[in-house]
Amino acid sequence: MERILSFEDVKAAADKAYAAYSKDKEGAEDPRVAGRNSGKFGIAIRLADGRKYDVGDTQAQYPLGAISKLPVVAQLLTQMPVTELIQKMGLEYKKKKCSSSADGSQACKCKPKGVHAHSLRALSLVQPTGDLDGKMDILSNMLISMMGESPVFDDALFKQAMADAEKKDVVNVVADAGFELYDDTEISVSLSSRLRSMLASSEQVATLGATIAADGVNPVTKQIAFDGANSQSILSIMAARGPKGYRHGWLMMTGVPAISSFGGGFLAIVPGFGAIAAFGPLLYKDGIPVAASQAVKSILSSLGLSAFSSARVEVK
Repeated sequence: MERILSFEDVKAAADKAYAAYSKDKEGAEDPRVAGRNSGKFGIAIRLADGRKYDVGDTQAQYPLGAISKLPVVAQLLTQMPVTELIQKMGLEYKKKKCSSSADGSQACKCKPKGVHAHSLRALSLVQPTGDLDGKMDILSNMLISMMGESPVFDDALFKQAMADAEKKDVVNVVADAGFELYDDTEISVSLSSRLRSMLASSEQVATLGATIAADGVNPVTKQIAFDGANSQSILSIMAARGPKGYRHGWLMMTGVPAISSFGGGFLAIVPGFGAIAAFGPLLYKDGIPVAASQAVKSILSSLGLSAFSSARVEVK
């Protein structure tokens, strides 16, 4: 079964969403980036075949935040099969829940609260082990391959992230919980802070998403970023994790994997179709961009897009 859309349909859906949400004033900016992009809003669409449509402030740069997890997953799936990644990430089925003994003699090895524990574990798996700069080079190259351009490193934001990690005593919190990492915790914390402090535009983020939608081929540069067989696993992880605090509701409403950034970016990917990236700095209390997420949902609804639909969508 096949469903046909016109590119004019795509543009009309984006224009409708922009008109509906560009003036939305609900929410508040994250204190870490307050004032950086106040009042800006944009929507960037990249199709898997390279066509694009942008409306609004699509060149405004914002921190990648959690969106930086996507090149990390792509790199890890380049290093190892998904079954091994599941096992090393501790995502396999467990019969018993984690607990610690009352006297504290047995450390709890569950995810410690208040830190990006699973992100740190994923980063600790990136090769080469014990080499912060080597890991960063590998992930930067993956980012550039997927986006087609280099993101911008925000040194001030990085220093703030590192100061926050020190304030939260992340290294000792992870150690005290007995949470297993595969490399030095300080390296993983620094790497996480660096990636989350990378700035990119909605145009770049949409291209990154479209590369996943196009089975690892960057639709703009036409270069292969990663093995296309890994796109399915990347999208599955996106669907399972979802936008922070919103994953179940979002997936039930849209049927489309998505991820967001504390900087105001929101990305949804429809395999075979492409990606929609929207940006607006105002956030809900749980960190989801208000206008950006609503605009993406509006476009998906207008076009009838879903990753779980039985109908293959083609854009003429």
